[in-house]
Amino acid sequence: MKSRVLLLCCLSLMPLSGGEDRFWDKQELSAWTAEQRTQFLSASPWAKQVNAVLTSNDSNMAGAAPRSGSGSGRRGAVYSSRGTSGSAAEAPMPKFQGIVRWVSAPLMQQILKLKLPDNFKGRYVISVTGLPIGEDTAIMVEQTTMQLKRGEPVHPETAYQDPGDTATIYFAFLPSMLDAGSGKTALFTMEAAPFQIKTKFNLAEMKVHGEPSL
Repeated sequence: MKSRVLLLCCLSLMPLSGGEDRFWDKQELSAWTAEQRTQFLSASPWAKQVNAVLTSNDSNMAGAAPRSGSGSGRRGAVYSSRGTSGSAAEAPMPKFQGIVRWVSAPLMQQILKLKLPDNFKGRYVISVTGLPIGEDTAIMVEQTTMQLKRGEPVHPETAYQDPGDTATIYFAFLPSMLDAGSGKTALFTMEAAPFQIKTKFNLAEMKVHGEPSL
């Protein structure tokens, strides 16, 4: 468990390859370099670095910070607050950076050594890492959707936070409700006030040796 948290922490510190050479189609996982593993986990068709968009001026967020063990990306929006005339200087708004991963893909599971609950089996599983998320998973389910192109937004069936890695939350989507084989892209959205994140997965690119890997 500690080794996985350490791996996530190091993602923002290691350099990424300048181009995508689809090494996952050419080499077995055992032959990947540390840089290739980092790229797969943080900048690949299965992993998207995200910038949280502030959706309200909540003064309580000033001074907030992502949880420890985050594994967030290096790029992100920086927020600052402006004091009114004659007022004391306000604390700067925090940075919110994170990574959204399609972790039900077999290679993701092997690298991260995931052990998810039994009710996550046979589901599309998306993880969000590095953001100051709450602990009420029921609320997180209501605030999260996945939407195929020309399809309706679908909420996850359930959500889970690993007690050993509270910087990450996992969402399980029923394949019967989200037919990824019929769409080219999937838009993931999480409205966790006072911020929002959105990222798009290109399903056509999420293949290993020509076969879908979801």
